[in-house]
This record gives sequence, structure tokens and C-alpha cells, in this order.
Amino acid sequence: MWPIRPIVNFLCIVLAAQIVLFLPTPSLAQQREPAFEVYGLTGGYFHGNLSASHEWKPHVGGGLLAPLGRKWAVLFDVTTSAVEGDPSVDGYSVPQSGNFVKERRVAMIPSAVRMWRRDRFSIYAGAGWAYEHERQHYRVRPVVGREPDGRAILGPPTEGRSTRTDAMLALRFGGLISVTPKTVFRAGFSLLPRYTDEAASKSLELGIGYRF
Repeated sequence: MWPIRPIVNFLCIVLAAQIVLFLPTPSLAQQREPAFEVYGLTGGYFHGNLSASHEWKPHVGGGLLAPLGRKWAVLFDVTTSAVEGDPSVDGYSVPQSGNFVKERRVAMIPSAVRMWRRDRFSIYAGAGWAYEHERQHYRVRPVVGREPDGRAILGPPTEGRSTRTDAMLALRFGGLISVTPKTVFRAGFSLLPRYTDEAASKSLELGIGYRF
């Protein structure tokens, strides 16, 4: 399921962008000049790559854009999000078993992006090498037998914690819109595939930034 609230926020930003782009204010024409920018980010994160639950969840974080001349830049984001799932036993979920898995992910996405600059907005696209750091807290009661009617007999619970860090390709694109000489709206999308046979993580980034 797509994250409804971030999409609504995105549409509001697009509407605001249309208004800004047609305002007759030359002072907003800042995007042609490269500048160091920092952002506060929100949006949605799809927990893929062997996640406890493949679904969209809100995420928060920050990012920066460091120009490398007029046409290139380094874009680096760090965001965090959480998801909770119900682990299956013998391939299916056992009702009232008390099973759970809670997952917290931190995504670090350094990338090199090509910039197409105009007066009030810029478009970027590029790639990098991303990292997902994951912490899980889980509790599982195994099936140790069956009742005559087929109901599962559950054994003692197993509870624990685990961490792992995975590296993967990051493909990115998005846009920047100058709202004031120092304020920038940003909207972007990142795809983080690890293997071809598993669902990739995805990131929808919405934010506001400051130009130095």
C-alpha cells in the first residue's frame, strides 16, 4: 500500500511549486547558482530487502547537497523508519500466539547526481551506494505438535534481538524549487534494489532546505 499522507504532502508541494514558478519575483531565481544546501526530510519508506513486513511507513531524517561545479553534486540523506510484523510459524500466522517482530531501519544514501538547473528549480538524477542498518526485536513460539482438529500446539517462546547492515545500489531522481532566496522545497524518489528476486526498498523524500 502506498503512503497516503506523504503523497498528499507531495501534491501540496507540487501545487505550491506551480504557484511559485509563476510568481513574477526575480529574487527567487537562485537555482542557477550552485550552493551548499541542507534539508529536513519526511515522506515514506517501503521496507523491502528481507524486511519483517513489506509495507510503506513514514520516515524522518536529514540530507545535504554539496555542489561539484554547476552540473554535478553529492547528495547524501540519512533517514529512519520503523515497521512491525507478525512472523509466521510453519508458513502461516498462528492467531493469539504472541509472535511479533519490531524493526527499525536507518537508511544512509550517499550518491552522485547530475543537476539540470533553471532559474527557480533544478532537476537531479543519479546513483550511489546505499546502506540499510536494521535492528530487530522478535518473539516467536514454535509449533511443537497438533491437536486432533489440526490446531497448532505452541512451545515456549523464543525472544531475541538482531542487527545487520546491508549495502546496495541506489537509483535516485527528484527536483528542487526555490521558494525564497534561502529556502528550497525538495521532492525525490530513491530505489534501493539488493537482489533481483526480492522486493527492493524505496524512499519517497519530501523536505524543506536552506541554501548557504
